[in-house]
Amino acid sequence: MVRLHRIGSLAVAGLALASLACATLLGPGVSGSPTQLPTQVIIPPEPTRSNEPDPTPETELSPEPTAVPQPTLDPVDQAPVDLAAGLLPGQTLPEVATRYALDVTVVFNADGTATLTGRSRFIFTNREAGPIEDLVLMLWPNHDDQYLSTMTLDSVTGVAGPLTQIEGGPGDVVQRFALPAPLAAGESLDVSTAFRVVARPGIDESGAARFGLTNDVLLAPTFYPLVPRRIAGAWDVELAAPGGDTTNSDTATYVYVVRAPSDLAIVASGIAVDERVEGNQLIQTLVAAPMRDLALVVGPLTRSVAEVDGVTLNAYMLEEHAEFADDMLAYGTEQVRVLNQKIGPYPFKELDLVDAPGAFGGIEYPGEIFIGVVGPDPFFEIATVHEVGHQWFYSVLGDDQLREPWLDEAFASYTEVLYFEATQGADARASYVEDFRGYYQVALSDERLPIGLPVGQYRDESDYYAAVYAKGAVFLDTLRTTMGDDAFFAFLQAYYSQNRFGFVTGPLLQQTAESTCGCDLGPLFAEWVYGPDGPPTP
Repeated sequence: MVRLHRIGSLAVAGLALASLACATLLGPGVSGSPTQLPTQVIIPPEPTRSNEPDPTPETELSPEPTAVPQPTLDPVDQAPVDLAAGLLPGQTLPEVATRYALDVTVVFNADGTATLTGRSRFIFTNREAGPIEDLVLMLWPNHDDQYLSTMTLDSVTGVAGPLTQIEGGPGDVVQRFALPAPLAAGESLDVSTAFRVVARPGIDESGAARFGLTNDVLLAPTFYPLVPRRIAGAWDVELAAPGGDTTNSDTATYVYVVRAPSDLAIVASGIAVDERVEGNQLIQTLVAAPMRDLALVVGPLTRSVAEVDGVTLNAYMLEEHAEFADDMLAYGTEQVRVLNQKIGPYPFKELDLVDAPGAFGGIEYPGEIFIGVVGPDPFFEIATVHEVGHQWFYSVLGDDQLREPWLDEAFASYTEVLYFEATQGADARASYVEDFRGYYQVALSDERLPIGLPVGQYRDESDYYAAVYAKGAVFLDTLRTTMGDDAFFAFLQAYYSQNRFGFVTGPLLQQTAESTCGCDLGPLFAEWVYGPDGPPTP
């Protein structure tokens, strides 16, 4: 996301908060060794279950008084779906631990709210050396005031029956369930859920929210129960500190169906492989693979299109902002062109840019960005460029946004420098970097603060933005000067290509840079990134 700080003639973007995703997909609940990820996927329908709540108290998850009928997974269950449908030629699918099938229906209510009613089914494979004793699902729409929403789990079921809940309850983000037996290394778990989310209006009024309604548009990122990362043999259930991005998740594959009013646009991560209208309902089937999570938007938006390097950029605009569609596309296509050349290819066929008033300055998700400041202000261009930069740093190159946020935010800020250098020349690079330097020297409580701290270790949000976004960008320019342009860009390209769709760390980045330049960068990283305490431990 973006917060705006004016410095001289430039607007320095402090982007707080991010965000972001099977022939045997729905196979046995616990199986042997994981199978190779297939190119073709067939998702069979979920087993028939009663709509009545489970009579056992410990497995009943506070259903609403009136059960809502769940749609089937038609048409996904009737035809093969190419998981690589959204990838550009030459891009390949990595192995993933989690594979999702989702079906969600969006209804706009008379009181101004919106309801998402859905089912998910996923296969999770244990890729660790030892057994896993439990399962955690993250209900991010329950998180905090960034989410104008509440989420309810109506059921969580394995192939042997409902799972017993051992942690979490109504309104909680973290929901933990006991497994009927430990999940051994290499075995897979098949789980189905039913869920509901109620989203409230007010994003445009708050100016600092990511989930809810703005100008009658529903913004619904990570609207489904998310399987979190595993770190050091445990589920990662840490919640974000104020000012930081929220979700941390590994890349996954998604095949999902969205049903919404037919007079509205559906904008969703991935690529639509089928679309039809039934009565007053628009139904899209989408494939998002490989992606870290999903973002869904439904509302009265008009689409404009541009293309660069084989990538289709879609600008979805409110009627009152239609005149800015060409500007948004121009900023987005130029940044894709610059980063394709400087860092490496954007892997997907499409990138959606969504007009989302009040969604901070902007928020990034895999294959989709929200821009909260569309209009004549120069910050519109900066926000768009920064969020597009996150497609390289966060979407393709994942990082721990809670513990090492500089690995995506400092880099996204530096992609602004690359963009203006490419469009306005070398003098623009120097000017932009000096504006970043001037900002952090004024805004930081202590100019010596390192850029590599976890979000929660900064004194306040002001220190976090100044250190991670602004000082982080200056560090990367200093690293570039130290290494020289040839070595610096060779390092970025190696770092990107070697770690695509994985998770990176500060030490890995340093090692890649030192291997590229054949030099010792330890003192530079110690001074700028880590400080006296060194890199954070997992």
